[in-house]
Amino acid sequence: MSNRSVFLPNYSIGDSAYNEIVKVCSNYGKKIVFIGGKTALEKAGDLVKNMLSRSNLEVIDTLWYGGEAAYANVEKLKEKKAVHEADMIFAFGGGKAIDTCKVLTGDLEKPLFVFPTISSTCAAVTSVCAIYTVNGVFEGLYWRNVPAEHTFINTKIIAEAPDKYLWAGIGDTLAKGYEPEFSSRGKKLDHPNALGVTLSKLCQEPLVEYGSKALRDCKENRVSNELEETILSIIINTGLVSNHVINDYNSCIAHAMCYGFSTLQKVEHNHLHGEIVSYGVLVQLMLDNNTKEIDKLLPFYREIGLPTSYKDFGVTREDMEGVLQRASEVNDVKVAAIDITKDKLADAIDRLEKYIRE
Repeated sequence: MSNRSVFLPNYSIGDSAYNEIVKVCSNYGKKIVFIGGKTALEKAGDLVKNMLSRSNLEVIDTLWYGGEAAYANVEKLKEKKAVHEADMIFAFGGGKAIDTCKVLTGDLEKPLFVFPTISSTCAAVTSVCAIYTVNGVFEGLYWRNVPAEHTFINTKIIAEAPDKYLWAGIGDTLAKGYEPEFSSRGKKLDHPNALGVTLSKLCQEPLVEYGSKALRDCKENRVSNELEETILSIIINTGLVSNHVINDYNSCIAHAMCYGFSTLQKVEHNHLHGEIVSYGVLVQLMLDNNTKEIDKLLPFYREIGLPTSYKDFGVTREDMEGVLQRASEVNDVKVAAIDITKDKLADAIDRLEKYIRE
């Protein structure tokens, strides 16, 4: 038997979540460097500095993360004197800024505290990082030994962010409600994988219940219980699943379809990741002949404007040939309840087109 250590995310959430910063971070030293996206640093940085002004914690520098979660940008940050002098790093922004800081602090073995300013992914509480080239081409994955030491989720800041990020986050999180079970079906699961797959149901059910109201509240920059429940599903529930299941069970057809669509520049440049993934969810359910779940999701999709057809991306059936070919080749579909082929995916999208018109 091998040994295993499990490190779960710690977090504070609420419109006054930043009130906890000094209490949580004081034991890790005094010197802090802020790193993040430019807008994120502007929106959250001053609020955090105000909280730190009441303590002996000191911000010694504020740095832009580089614009892409790329090893090249990590290396540039490593050249900064303040980064080496800092006792801890505060990361601000969305997934790419946060993942950059996760790699940086993983390499330098420095404590990391995360301040997500949008709710679109679970990056704030996971160990895994998606790494790209500086030109935005996906390069691979990096695993920090542990998640960030603590994540501070300020619901007021997220409520004031563009609602398109929450909308895309809902689409991406819905996939986590279905992919782990489909990927792991028929397998004998050990404790962490069984726990992760069981928790994955909480990545779908709360969104269908609260997501529509949460989006309306976000459009009006209003914090509400529905918004908080939706944020928790996107960031925390999905993160807990990702931290527990092996990579083979972490995604499947929904994300494979997204990677397939990345072969079409007009889709890649004009549509958000979670938006594309949400369509892939319906494709996976149709391939699995699970029309009961499709019937549950379609009213919700239509209410909040998630895509139900490949035509919603402005592509033709002919365009889909290359998408399906790429989707059938990626690692995400190598472990699944059934063998995934281009022909099976093609049959699924065609049947879905017919089903949504009935």
